[in-house]
Amino acid sequence: MSPEGDGRPEPVPGGQASAQQCLYFHRDYLDAVRTGRKTTTVRFRDPVTVGPVGMVFELDEDLVLPGTVTRLATKTVGELSEEDAVADGFADLPELLGRLRYHYPDIASEDEITVVHFRTVEGDR
Repeated sequence: MSPEGDGRPEPVPGGQASAQQCLYFHRDYLDAVRTGRKTTTVRFRDPVTVGPVGMVFELDEDLVLPGTVTRLATKTVGELSEEDAVADGFADLPELLGRLRYHYPDIASEDEITVVHFRTVEGDR
């Protein structure tokens, strides 16, 4: 599984999988998601669909915020923009690209990624 997750449903007691998809986030992104400063996430080889989502933050005990994936945009890494970077909670495009290389060391400019637009469910910020 990648540091930001693989989108597979979370296991639940009894061995059955939850029907809700999950997006995994590094702990560093929790405040940005809660405050609405981060409204997108870039995923590489991590299938996501529009609809309800559990946003899982990898803390000592996982924290799950309910949310909704509102839109998906497919593009290459080389097509990412400053606007994409800011929506993802970064100061600028170089910062976003550096973080992508941290999470996905083999990612290249021509690789196809998905920009996942999401929102938290009201009351959970």
